[in-house]
Amino acid sequence: MRYAQMNEEIDNKISQLQSRASYDMNAQAQRNALQQQFEANRQKMQQPMSESEYDEYDDSGNYIGGITKNRQQQDNGGLGQAITDGINHTAQGISLGWSDEALGTIGGTGRAMANGLMRASGQNVNGESLGDAWSKGYQEYRDFARQELNDGYQRNPAISAGSEIIGSAISPIIPFKAKGFTGSLGKVISHPEDIARARWLNTVATGIANGAGYTNQNTLNEYAKNIGMSIGTNVGGTAFGNKLFGSGNNMYRLGRGAMNSAIQSIPYGYGHFRKKDEDER
Repeated sequence: MRYAQMNEEIDNKISQLQSRASYDMNAQAQRNALQQQFEANRQKMQQPMSESEYDEYDDSGNYIGGITKNRQQQDNGGLGQAITDGINHTAQGISLGWSDEALGTIGGTGRAMANGLMRASGQNVNGESLGDAWSKGYQEYRDFARQELNDGYQRNPAISAGSEIIGSAISPIIPFKAKGFTGSLGKVISHPEDIARARWLNTVATGIANGAGYTNQNTLNEYAKNIGMSIGTNVGGTAFGNKLFGSGNNMYRLGRGAMNSAIQSIPYGYGHFRKKDEDER
């Protein structure tokens, strides 16, 4: 039934808002509005369908009416959503996979600050300590960012993958710089061997950071696998760049970006085109 499907989605949204409603007035208002919509839908479910409503279902009882179609169109994007997905994945590439953790840190800090202000003004914080507030805020915002990244690959796999490659390629994160000496004109000059040594150190260091940043499951096996793959693609990119462009290149950045986007976009891209093929049959 259409209203049953809608209520299932509403119930999920209410659950997501529940943890924020205790301190976020906007979330509380959204939750209350959804609860009212939930009750209205429940009452409609008890009434018989009209002929026009009945026609909005296929032979298997699946809803195919305008509401679902409109929601699918919104989920698939539009220009604004494509731009948002591109920005999210560019940030993920630039940060070497740490943008979701960065947003989580901001969210955790904000919740902890709100908790502290409420305590200072004598308001009830339901026994939540500052540490608990930070942890809950961090997890909520981090998971939200991860979900947006995953949804981006489903909505716009090509844009998301390309943005992540570009972001990784232009990332300013370079832990090691080549040693140098000041020349006669005051310019810092580095020997080729120092440039090559710094680049290989950056290849390994950013491979470790990148592999850890893209690991969502906190297990030793996942960290080892992702870090190993990231270092491997960095090394391959550096070797390939050395071969084609000499020692003064940063091809390993493209290597790690391509690895990140390939790992994440291939499953979503496959599912996208498979669904498209089934819809056309």
